[in-house]
Amino acid sequence: MPAPSGLPPRPPRTADDRFLNWAGTVSTRPSSWREPTSEDEVAGLVAEARERGGRVRVVGAGHSWSEVAAPNDVAVSLDRLAGLVSLDPERGLATVRAGTRLRDLNAALAARGYALPIVGSIAAQSLAGATATGTHGSSLVHGNLASLVRAMKLVDGRGELTTLAEPDPRLLGARVSLGALGVVTELTVRVEPAFQLLCTVERVPVSAAVRGLEAIARSAEYVKVWWLPHARHAYVYRYERTRLPSSPWPARVRWVEDHLVHAHVFPAVVALEGRAPRLVPAVNWLVGPTLTHGPRVAPSALALSTPMPFVHRETEAAVPLARASEAFERLVPLLLGRAHHVNMPVELRFVPADDAWLSPAHGADTCQVGVYAGGVPGIDETFAAFWRVMRELPARPHWGKELARVGHDAEELAPLYPRLAELQALRAELDPDRVFESPFLQRVLPP
Repeated sequence: MPAPSGLPPRPPRTADDRFLNWAGTVSTRPSSWREPTSEDEVAGLVAEARERGGRVRVVGAGHSWSEVAAPNDVAVSLDRLAGLVSLDPERGLATVRAGTRLRDLNAALAARGYALPIVGSIAAQSLAGATATGTHGSSLVHGNLASLVRAMKLVDGRGELTTLAEPDPRLLGARVSLGALGVVTELTVRVEPAFQLLCTVERVPVSAAVRGLEAIARSAEYVKVWWLPHARHAYVYRYERTRLPSSPWPARVRWVEDHLVHAHVFPAVVALEGRAPRLVPAVNWLVGPTLTHGPRVAPSALALSTPMPFVHRETEAAVPLARASEAFERLVPLLLGRAHHVNMPVELRFVPADDAWLSPAHGADTCQVGVYAGGVPGIDETFAAFWRVMRELPARPHWGKELARVGHDAEELAPLYPRLAELQALRAELDPDRVFESPFLQRVLPP
């Protein structure tokens, strides 16, 4: 079956050896590409770069909208350092090589009767990249993917293999590190016996969703809210554990969604909206009711994920859960304005407080407000307007979503992260020569 036409060429390495992210919005030309197959090879390339004063950047799967993975010297792909190393059922732990794609990890665990307690919306990222950027699902019971990490191995800036494991406090800095501390080679994460989820969708008036957002967030183990601007209703997706067998829909419906709807129908609609953005409100109003469906049962990783959408752009703000209704209330009229053409659902997801130093959920339950759009004019202006509202709450940005175009920098971000000084001290310990420095890190972290 051909790959969905809505996807760009295979990221993140192009045929002419450029780095290109999935969305096609970030491109650099590294001096070289390396694909190590062992920790010794990783250590060697880091030591080599350090000796000549070079820089090393791990590119992951290239699925970040931000420049977090963009290399400006040595680009490192960990695609050949992938796979499940071991599974410890008694302790509920799996040890996984860092380059493992989440979809492959989900499949490997499922084959052994296990699953991650939480997954994100898509599963194309590498495990190390997803944890390093604070990638998350939607549940006030389970934290982001980084919160599952119980230990990790990394090659630090001196070319030495270092192990960080609970209760070492340095692990709190390394869980969400933006790649600033070293090349992660292996992660040990929490897993549990495989489980089924029953998904139900409730259609509620937008005003009711605004007023009751915190209660909605606590109404099931896994909950998310979608609202398509100009649609009259929001859609509350709830996922609860069940012993029921899988519905017959998943494989057939996912094939249709991946290879027909998302590969052909949505790109065609987006192309139309790009030529005539005035149609966005009408199209959204018509499409909104299609976001609902009847009850469905599926394995957790399938139930919680969504098909890979067409190429688009994303930005996302983590606001304190206590102010989530205020954030949504202010966002609705903004996106109904004529200047903005948001042709994808606004997504509200929920993440409990954690203790990772650079996590957007550090110290507080959060509502992660995502605004997505593709193929329409004025996206830069829409994202800037969104952040003018979110900054007042205040809000932390998702490290893997767009930050540069909306002006986030170290001076603004530093007050939002109370453990930043400790992160900088850990960075000085593990990477004294800044082998892992990058333009992105120079912008978002203090010198």
